[in-house]
Amino acid sequence: MEVKVLCPCGAKFKFDVEPLRGRMPTPISCPACGADATGHANAVIEESLRATGQTAEAPSAPAPPSPPPPIPVSPAGLHINRPSAFAASAAVEAYDPPPISPPLPIRPLPKKRQDNPVLKVLTTILVVAVLGFGAWRFGYKWYKRISAIVQVASAAGEASADSGKSDSSGPVNLWYEKCAVLFIKHTNHLDVAKACQDYWTTKLHKNLALVNSSREYMEPGEYELIPAHNGYVRIVGAFEWPVPQHEGLAQHLSQTFGTLVFEWRTETFADTYHFGVYDQGARKFHAQMDIKMSGGEPQEVVSTEGNEFAIANGYKPGPEGFKEFHVLEADKITQKLGMNLGDEKEGADIKTMLLKETGQK
Repeated sequence: MEVKVLCPCGAKFKFDVEPLRGRMPTPISCPACGADATGHANAVIEESLRATGQTAEAPSAPAPPSPPPPIPVSPAGLHINRPSAFAASAAVEAYDPPPISPPLPIRPLPKKRQDNPVLKVLTTILVVAVLGFGAWRFGYKWYKRISAIVQVASAAGEASADSGKSDSSGPVNLWYEKCAVLFIKHTNHLDVAKACQDYWTTKLHKNLALVNSSREYMEPGEYELIPAHNGYVRIVGAFEWPVPQHEGLAQHLSQTFGTLVFEWRTETFADTYHFGVYDQGARKFHAQMDIKMSGGEPQEVVSTEGNEFAIANGYKPGPEGFKEFHVLEADKITQKLGMNLGDEKEGADIKTMLLKETGQK
């Protein structure tokens, strides 16, 4: 017998079955929603039997159960609630399936606000903590050095307060960072520019143009020319300015003008440095501090030459001699020899010029 069932969920399905005493031999479920459809199937069977003049057989005592044969799985997904002692060969065919609802739209995750002030504060604190820990691991020696500088500055400030005079807590002249500088004792910066061009031509075999531009140096091969202040002209270049060229030009200018020239380079204040004093073309004093690893620990290595010149111009060695020579000591020597840039007004409108390499000669 073919049985057609309409489930309350709207699904329609049909199958062939041999009724047992006018009813379904086993329970069935809707292949769409899984609900029990046995009652609906029994009603259809009963109505079909009445229409054909058949009556359902009276129920009799059940026969002893026997092991049920395996029930084949319907390809249409017919669900059987429990096994039965009666085999039912049913091929269920679903037709006119209900419309499938479209999937719900996926809601994108909210983007993190980049301008959250709390997040910025927390990020800053984390970065500072990490940097502080790294500095402690790598730079205990640096801490000692900076501490010494702070002590020197503090002592200078206390001495100034006692004497009623103002004093600077940092370097007066050698305050430049991440660059290479020459300080030439001369009053005409155009004369200095001409001497630089001669050096580039004869020693480096390159052209050096003088550009009437007030912008600062931007890259290697460009040098800012600052007119004289208190009798000293400055040439400022990038930190990448090769040391041999930097020192060679210092000696050339000192010899050309028969004057004092200071050469200075550093990455960061209180970091590694390079300092030299030239007079009448001769190098009178040279000091250099580098950081080198020894046994997995950073060590400050200070090398000097011409120590007698430094002592004659105000340097007083401590218990470790010139191993303690640092930035402020170099700055004091420049002051002792007459250079003073401390009264230069910060942000003053200075008409600088630019020296720029233009290629091979």
